[in-house]
Amino acid sequence: MKEFNLFRNDKQVEETAAHGLHKTLSVEEYTHYPYEKQSLDEDMYVINQVIGEYWKPRYLVDEKKKTAVEFMDSWTTLQTVCADDIDWKSLEGLPQDAIDKAKELNAHFPTFVRGYKNGVAEVSWQINPDGRYYMDEDGYGMTDDEEITIYSYVDRTGNPLVKFRNIKDYGELEEMEKEARRNLKIRK
Repeated sequence: MKEFNLFRNDKQVEETAAHGLHKTLSVEEYTHYPYEKQSLDEDMYVINQVIGEYWKPRYLVDEKKKTAVEFMDSWTTLQTVCADDIDWKSLEGLPQDAIDKAKELNAHFPTFVRGYKNGVAEVSWQINPDGRYYMDEDGYGMTDDEEITIYSYVDRTGNPLVKFRNIKDYGELEEMEKEARRNLKIRK
């Protein structure tokens, strides 16, 4: 007789799905174009996928726990981030198109997960490219857009430990990283 666990909680379901995704991503298909496997240190790696001619961070894989999460879907929508993970006040005064990209969790422009250090990784999410992005190979089509990138730090499951924010100088990243490490300790 087959037993059913009617009391399985959401965390158990999530962990089971994360293990299943890890198993799926472990096949050879995810090591060849249009995918690439990139080490993020600490037994973590990202599987990038070419989407719209650019490499995008699709999956975060934790080899230590044998789990994986979809960081970004095939339409370049962030999957581990929600509107509450954005410091909207830091975006005030930015062009509406950039704010709309953030509201939509749209990572169409360059987005990167940097290497892990003590369980924390920096994420840069460009919500508006500089004008050269629109330029063709002959140099035409350049706009006067300024690059706008917002930053956060994530845990091993891709969940933000601090809100994504528009920074004024790179010194703010150090403070954000310290805050992320404190928040990680609280979550454990």
